[in-house]
Amino acid sequence: MSRKRRGLKRHSDAQQKQYEREARLQYGPAEVNETIGRWNSYSEAEQEAIKAEGDQIYIDFAEAMGAGLDARDQSLRAILERWQAHLRHFYEPSLDRLRGLGQLYNSHPDFSANFASIHPDLPAYLERVIDDYVDELETAELERMLAEDEALERRRRKLSS
Repeated sequence: MSRKRRGLKRHSDAQQKQYEREARLQYGPAEVNETIGRWNSYSEAEQEAIKAEGDQIYIDFAEAMGAGLDARDQSLRAILERWQAHLRHFYEPSLDRLRGLGQLYNSHPDFSANFASIHPDLPAYLERVIDDYVDELETAELERMLAEDEALERRRRKLSS
């Protein structure tokens, strides 16, 4: 367990620059520059607190995995919500971006190795529970949109009668 308390391995400056180049290709320079600007707007103390918060979230994920929790469990759901809120320190995460991060955590060798340093099965677990979480969020959004459409249709019918 002492390994978990160290948190995630920090990337070297060279690695960070490479990840930024990859992100610019995938998401465009404006989004990446906004994220970098947001990060640089935090004080050193704020950056350290954000890093510690992120480390704790991933440790909590590993503990949830050890307890056998799945995405429908309220305790794990709370961790997933904290994770999503934590990402807002960097950017507003769309549902597609959330799902993509889950996949990246398990497929990108550097990220996978970093999460595996907390627990060997954590990368696959993160991908699975994040995917399930995003499915639930998408379903809720579709249900909300359908309910709005139904309410609009009822108003139209009422106005036309």
